[in-house]
Amino acid sequence: MARPWISIVTLWLLGVLAAAQLAKFATLAPLLRVRFDLSLAETGLLISLMEVGGGLLGFGAGLALGRVGCRRALLAGVALLAATGLAEALARDATLLFVGRALEGIAYLLVVIAAPTAIAALADARSRPRALALWSSFVPVGMAVGGAITSVAVGPLGASGTMALWAALLAAALLPAWRVPIACDEEPRVVLPRPAAWVATFAFGLYTLSLCALTMLLPTFLIERRGAGVSEAGLIAAVASFAALPAFVVALRLLRHGALSSRRTVAIAAGALIAAAVLAPLLFGPAPGLVGAGGCAVLVVGIGSIVSPLLFARLPLLAGADRPHDPRIASANGLLTQFGAGGALLGPPLGGLLVEAAGWQALGLGIAVLTLAMLAAVILAERLAPVSR
Repeated sequence: MARPWISIVTLWLLGVLAAAQLAKFATLAPLLRVRFDLSLAETGLLISLMEVGGGLLGFGAGLALGRVGCRRALLAGVALLAATGLAEALARDATLLFVGRALEGIAYLLVVIAAPTAIAALADARSRPRALALWSSFVPVGMAVGGAITSVAVGPLGASGTMALWAALLAAALLPAWRVPIACDEEPRVVLPRPAAWVATFAFGLYTLSLCALTMLLPTFLIERRGAGVSEAGLIAAVASFAALPAFVVALRLLRHGALSSRRTVAIAAGALIAAAVLAPLLFGPAPGLVGAGGCAVLVVGIGSIVSPLLFARLPLLAGADRPHDPRIASANGLLTQFGAGGALLGPPLGGLLVEAAGWQALGLGIAVLTLAMLAAVILAERLAPVSR
């Protein structure tokens, strides 16, 4: 493997490790709820607090990165993740646990903005789209890794021991983070991305909004309307979530010769998103049984997720970046994080409100509308692109 790709994969693994902390509390939630006497609403807030930093501060952090620099932000993020993980392990009351989780969200934000910005600087023009498409898989991979390690560790170590284990892994990650060769060839400055990047990152927010509404509410639908047991519903939802991973492989294959043209990007997005929009209402319709609904969910997630890595790959161009270290890349990554985290936070509650108001079929139609809106945003972003490629 060429030297730049070693660094690129190292940065991706740091992102995976950071994203694993998203799944950590979801797995430990039943134990933490009992230990700290938390209500169900408080438990949900504890889990989601890690996304609040990105939802509120993503764009500002991206702009600040132009001043602070990738290396300092990355190292500070990894170090703070380790420190907050240890604080959570040592917490003896709910207030300290919530404060630790909120600070953990700030640390996560630093990592997930600095790492892709560094990747864009390390990769050459031909490999940059594939490198950024690889980066776009860090959340689902991290969630899978976080859930798996936490589930295995919690038996022998308990909740506190498991959180201390994650803190130790993050502390150990400081050395490879320090050794990644991140440099900047110009004076730090703050620059806004071009309008095309604003529209493209909004499209990504629509993707996370629809994806989280679907995957988070799918187990409830399968239990209430398809007669599934809790374990069956959870397994089907997990398989549907993992369907995003083959989509990343497909995207990497499409990008093997470098960046796609604007026309080809739109053509692929149109085919994938129209197909996902057609399938979404069928998923929550009256016809498919348990297996059929699960199959539809896998197809909707898998087909729709092909577009996400293509957006990541196109982002430096859409932002108007004219060099690897252009600060527009950092500010665009901040926008991407803010819209993505906002979609993840809003998707499940808005989906639940829609179901309560108009039933499960309305959720399928709502996801279809969001998917088509994402397609419209992708097309508009490409029309606004500062360079036609």
